Amino acid sequence: MKNLFPIVLGFTDGIITSLVFTAGLITSSGTIYLQILLKISIGSSIIGAFSYFIAKYSELRGELIQSAMMINPSSPLHLLKSKQGLIIVGEAVIEAVQALVSGFFGAFITMFPAYEFPGSGLESISIAVVSLGIMGALISRYLYGGAIRWALTFVSMGLITVVIGIYLNIV
Repeated sequence: MKNLFPIVLGFTDGIITSLVFTAGLITSSGTIYLQILLKISIGSSIIGAFSYFIAKYSELRGELIQSAMMINPSSPLHLLKSKQGLIIVGEAVIEAVQALVSGFFGAFITMFPAYEFPGSGLESISIAVVSLGIMGALISRYLYGGAIRWALTFVSMGLITVVIGIYLNIV
């Protein structure tokens, strides 16, 4: 289940980011051009992966420092300079790459119907919002929460993002 988290988070981030950028365009014309689709998918996934890496590495580093403090309170940095320090960097990088790839696909599938089938704005938005509901249900398994509540929360988040995206009309 642990490996599911960066994938779900990346996918969700890709959907949300692409929605805020393109909801105005998708709902008005229902058409996305390939260049916009690729730029937003690539940019969104890279920024999402950077954010994920920073968060994951910070979390792991904090845990390692806490462990080191229990072993030797006067010198907590010794574990960071050991093999353990390299291991946490590697783990953070691996999960960030998972978030990057899934973020690309999350953004891509949000906009692809509007590219492939011009004028399909409502369908594109619907696919994105339903995908968010599925991601909510999946993340509930990681967090041991109610799948329906999490799915509805993610769907609501998607609908709010669509409204914001339409209002901002970025692309």
